[in-house]
Amino acid sequence: MLNKKTIKDKYFWLISFLTLLITFLHYSNLMSEWELHIFYRKLYYLPIILSSFRYRLKGGLISSIIISILYAPHISIFGSGLSITLLNQYLEMVLFLTIGYITGKLVETDYEKQKKLENKIIEITKLQNYTKNIVDSINSGVLSLDTNFNITSINKEGEKIFGVKEVLGSNILKIFDEKYIDDIFNQAKIQRTQFANINSKINIEGIEKYLVLTVTPLFNILNKLQGLVVIIQDKSKEKNLEAQAIRSDRLVAVGELATGIAHEIRNPMGIIKTISQTLQEENDNEDLLEGLEIIIKEIDRANRVIDGILNFAKPIGNEMKEVSLNALLEEVVNITNKYVKKQNVIIELYLEDEINIIADKEKLMQVFINLIFNASQAMAMDGKIIITTVTRDSGVNISFKDTGIGIKKEDIKKLFNPFFTTKEKGIGLGLSVSDRIIQDHNGYMIIDSIEGEGTQVDIYLPLGKKEGVTN
Repeated sequence: MLNKKTIKDKYFWLISFLTLLITFLHYSNLMSEWELHIFYRKLYYLPIILSSFRYRLKGGLISSIIISILYAPHISIFGSGLSITLLNQYLEMVLFLTIGYITGKLVETDYEKQKKLENKIIEITKLQNYTKNIVDSINSGVLSLDTNFNITSINKEGEKIFGVKEVLGSNILKIFDEKYIDDIFNQAKIQRTQFANINSKINIEGIEKYLVLTVTPLFNILNKLQGLVVIIQDKSKEKNLEAQAIRSDRLVAVGELATGIAHEIRNPMGIIKTISQTLQEENDNEDLLEGLEIIIKEIDRANRVIDGILNFAKPIGNEMKEVSLNALLEEVVNITNKYVKKQNVIIELYLEDEINIIADKEKLMQVFINLIFNASQAMAMDGKIIITTVTRDSGVNISFKDTGIGIKKEDIKKLFNPFFTTKEKGIGLGLSVSDRIIQDHNGYMIIDSIEGEGTQVDIYLPLGKKEGVTN
């Protein structure tokens, strides 16, 4: 019986129509010249070949058998004893079956080869996808290069490290600025040996990244050099944590020292201030009063420094709650707007959708206000402070970028040191205290600056839960 697929096949109906048409011509023109019947007989090969190409061996055999059956009565009609004509007709029937079998067999063999090739392609594709999934799952950047150091493949972690997806085809030497990186790649290619634990540093969209590279030669099955494989580990977090640990150790030591001497200094300073105020009340000498006024002001300033040291050495405990970061930043901008407008400084705020963090709201507000004040003081007039938030790696990056005078390169590393300041009247504890607050929030702070162009402070904080937000 015919299945639905065959019935809907237009080739089936074409083959059937041709077979019936040729048979009809044979039997409707019995009295025609014999040469015409020979021509009709040759036409039978058309549906046999079509059926073979369409339905392979099965189609070729079935169509040739059906045509032989349909043609058989024609032999009996014209057959009259043994003759060369009769033999030719029987031979033609044999040829029907032979052509149907041979054509169908050839098409069947070709079909099986194509099927095997398709299966092979599917297997190779699956293997490639499986291999790619494995490489993409590796927590390191994996790149393959040709002999000219052009990138031929890169996994997801590699794209994440470089911050771009359209890196294929580009030359890797253009990404790294250090000359020794070029030398290592060339040596790995020439010497055909591996180079490991290569430290490098790149700057991607203003963010400095510390990388560790392993370069390995890539050979084909003929043991001919095909290129290089580069494994890249992003050590930026570890580097930042290491810097924080060093700063923390330094801050602890300074804090312990500060706690010891602050009390010893405050007592004699209090005595000096009391005596100065007493002398002010008992004297009317203008020069003496002016001098005493200076002494009292300087003592008050020294006391503020001592208060800062004590707060720095013994920070008050944090009240951690879930906080809306967007609401917090908007509140900080409202508080600082009047101050910065006096210097014609504009604050631009670019926030992602609602972001929640676990934090001490007052402490973070202290950090953000301090950064805005620092930025505005670094701009003479008509400056701009751009504040942005971007979520990444289960956390949020808060960026404060100004258009001020910038910071000298040699001073950037000292900014978190207690009592280091670039301001004439600064104490040098603002950034140290801010850094400690951010560390208490399991985050970190990075400062990047170009002298004459401006400064950017990036703060990374982990995200909090989304319910029960405290504004």
